[in-house]
Amino acid sequence: MKVQITSVQDKGEMRHERLVLRVKRDVDIGDFMLLRTAFADGHPTTRVENTLWFPDMLMSAGDIVVVYSKSGSAKQKKISGDRTAYFFYWHQDSTLWDDENVAPVLLYAREWASKAPHELVDSSS
Repeated sequence: MKVQITSVQDKGEMRHERLVLRVKRDVDIGDFMLLRTAFADGHPTTRVENTLWFPDMLMSAGDIVVVYSKSGSAKQKKISGDRTAYFFYWHQDSTLWDDENVAPVLLYAREWASKAPHELVDSSS
């Protein structure tokens, strides 16, 4: 995968809790969605508790993506070499990763479809 989950830092500390990802190959991070899922028998389940879809943004191999559980404003800063660290916020009121029964899942969701509620009509009538 072009982006890899590397770690969760400061689990249970709302001010500092964050998920860290590493960009392995040049990518549009907007093609990815993070899920917080229940974890059972060593595997993520279909019970999704929270989602975060990244904004469209080109990133380069070696860049770092940091996702804080707390609220804040997205930003970025240059780090060693020509790499960049990107900071995003999940805007939660409580920590996300201090429960051993939840896990992050990173989805590559390059194609998707949606309809607004007013566009949905009952075709059975």
